[in-house]
Amino acid sequence: MAKSNVGKKPISNEEYTTNKVLAVFSVCLLGVLVLMVLQRLLDYGNTWAAGMVMVRVLLGIGVVGIVCGIVLLVREGAGKRERERRIVCGRNVLIVGIAMALSMAVIGYMGTQPIKMLYVILPVLAVYYLVYHSYAPEFFLIAADSGVALGLMWLTHRALASGSHGWMAYASLVAAAVLAVLQLVCISKLRAQKGKFTFRGKTVDSHFSSNAYKMLIVTPVLMTVLVAAVLLAPAYVLIAMGVAAAYLFITAVYYTVKLM
Repeated sequence: MAKSNVGKKPISNEEYTTNKVLAVFSVCLLGVLVLMVLQRLLDYGNTWAAGMVMVRVLLGIGVVGIVCGIVLLVREGAGKRERERRIVCGRNVLIVGIAMALSMAVIGYMGTQPIKMLYVILPVLAVYYLVYHSYAPEFFLIAADSGVALGLMWLTHRALASGSHGWMAYASLVAAAVLAVLQLVCISKLRAQKGKFTFRGKTVDSHFSSNAYKMLIVTPVLMTVLVAAVLLAPAYVLIAMGVAAAYLFITAVYYTVKLM
């Protein structure tokens, strides 16, 4: 039978984006499952040694991933390997390797406490990755502002409740204020330049909608006020976090409807 002369159809941007999102969700889900097994082993004395062996093995895999990522980056930079529309590219392998190595190093040093944080961090990263590729650019920033503010509110409440780490509560408010000021400055400059900026000698369009600038000014200010409210009235932390979550939910509904 003669070979077909029809070449392989190149993957479209939509297919590539979908594959990337699915890959990120798969890696995060696999990470959560691995962490569940690891915590199960480390929680019991008769399996603790096996858990530590697993930590070391995963740490080694992370280090190998870092080395492979660097090698792939070098090959791609030299033109020996294509990196366009590749999920398994040097940058992605390097990021996964660094994340795995750092996570296992922290778990090996601190025990199971970081695992509980990773249970939250991994799904949140997957959701933010989906938002980044599926929603308007300004909503990604709004979601990032809200997520950071929620984290700072929780940290502020925990710091005040501990009694011995009160300085962290004030540091959280300062961090929220600094991030808000930086965003306001950047948004003001983007607004003056009609949403365009120069990066590495190229002009990049932010593709913000007409209402984006108002939302990106209101959001950081509101979130900073909520963090300050938790610092001044720790007993109302759930109300402040509820307001931030409700604001994020309402904006999510708004931008979801715009996609239809």
